[in-house]
Amino acid sequence: MQLRHLGRILSIVLLASFCLSACKCQKKQTPTEAQAKSASISEGLKGVTKLVYQYPEIRWLANAEVRKTEEGNATADKPYSEQLFGQKFIEFDRSIMSLHCLKLILDGSETSYQQFTAAQPDNVKLTKMSFQILHEQGMALLNSNYQGMSAAEMQQALETALVLGDMGKSEKARAIFKKATAPDHDDFHGQAMLILKDQPGLSRSFARLPFRSKQLLIKVANLAHYGHITHLEGGPSMFSKLKQSNIPATDLTALSFDLFVHTCDVAGALGHVNNSSSVVYTEATHRAMQAMAAASRVLSDPSKTEVDAYDAYVAIRASWLGLNPADRDDRVLTRIAAMLRLFTPEEGAALKNAILQLNVPDREMIANQLDVRLGEEIGRTPTYMPAVLVNLYNNNNLGATSPERLSQAVIRGLPFLAKVLQQHKGQLLQQQADPEVPLNFNKVAGVAKSTPDLLNNPFTITADGSVVIQ
Repeated sequence: MQLRHLGRILSIVLLASFCLSACKCQKKQTPTEAQAKSASISEGLKGVTKLVYQYPEIRWLANAEVRKTEEGNATADKPYSEQLFGQKFIEFDRSIMSLHCLKLILDGSETSYQQFTAAQPDNVKLTKMSFQILHEQGMALLNSNYQGMSAAEMQQALETALVLGDMGKSEKARAIFKKATAPDHDDFHGQAMLILKDQPGLSRSFARLPFRSKQLLIKVANLAHYGHITHLEGGPSMFSKLKQSNIPATDLTALSFDLFVHTCDVAGALGHVNNSSSVVYTEATHRAMQAMAAASRVLSDPSKTEVDAYDAYVAIRASWLGLNPADRDDRVLTRIAAMLRLFTPEEGAALKNAILQLNVPDREMIANQLDVRLGEEIGRTPTYMPAVLVNLYNNNNLGATSPERLSQAVIRGLPFLAKVLQQHKGQLLQQQADPEVPLNFNKVAGVAKSTPDLLNNPFTITADGSVVIQ
């Protein structure tokens, strides 16, 4: 009952914030807002070339050795990386698209909304009201006068944060920041930002920022993995670093900055598939990310804990699916549904039917690995588990209909993930693995996309946390 109560409270908070933002968006723009807008929305190769010149670190991602995320297929006709460099560099195109999405959101016009949503089917399209909410959130940052920052300085800080956020995927960046050794690219980013504090010249884009902007980027670096939270990839400890930082309770503007950067990063995530419109940031994605942000802000009350924030988010995700967050099996289903990007009661029912196709020992193993509470989690939150399930779900070779593919994603993906988690937990308990190195399922996600039958094969876990199918 307490979880349901939290969910109702969070729903009311979200609705109130949506309505407030929508009302604000009807107001005329102030001169500060108008000045803060980009002179024009970057379009085409000319705009991208200008961005690459302005932010040279983007070129670090234009390399065949970049550690690309195995989710979605590169299908864009002549992506910008191919136009500029003669071959496709997925992470480069994603980074460019995230900057483009930022510009569209800050512009906030009808033209920008239409461009932002052009590739989205009508039944999932981001609504104009939700786009206005994003615009209002962005403009609130630009007009915040945070630490005396002008609107132009705040926009520059947002752009620089987006550019540097994925540098851990670049081998060139790793060669430049030799003292940053974390295999996980988010951990690497956190280490690299601390290095930049003392050696700003290692990044031209960072070096030219005003001191207060530099401090902001360092302050929020690797503050939380909001993608993990959104897709419920772990337990309450996903909020631990955020709680320990005390930033939600002491500096809500810095938290809002970090959340907004994450929003733009997500919006551009399939920039290698479509280089002008956000394929990813649909209405359902918006709802999930706004709920995640509201759950993160639960920690603005110093008396609240990671469990409070986690339970609030689980409660609202469960309510969308018609599930009971107080029930152990439904909590597990809620986590799985979040990883699979499922949102409706019909999808919740289909997921229940799919998991019942597994035998009882497999279902119990999955529940044991996915229903964790604070203090029960060992090691770091695994990465790229959702990519494994999503790539199976989107694999047309696994079924002609969505329910068929969902069943296959559950039958093939969940037992495999649970076995890996179980083995890794045993290795951690026996001190045979480094608890500071998270499991990485990115290579398995590639297998799920191309040759899913290989998920029946044995696997190994390498020293850097990568799960490799033999």
